[in-house]
Amino acid sequence: MAAPPPPTDAELDAYIKIRYALIGIDLSTLPENDPAAPMDQARVMSNARSTIRQEVQYSDYVPDQQAHAAVLYPAPFAAWTGEYKP
Repeated sequence: MAAPPPPTDAELDAYIKIRYALIGIDLSTLPENDPAAPMDQARVMSNARSTIRQEVQYSDYVPDQQAHAAVLYPAPFAAWTGEYKP
């Protein structure tokens, strides 16, 4: 099966705007494109697209199947010290 084509700038812009809206960030309060401003909408969107397009180096991480479960899921410290009383 062939890999899907990479998303276009317009598709990424729509995704970024939705994600920002969901966490309460309103980009319309920034100037659209003002090099004198500390940040503007064009730079925010460019930085966000760049971040999304970066390849994640650890996405193919596979945990060691022979590792002890306590290594993967450590118990709370209180359970080890006896402070935890159910």
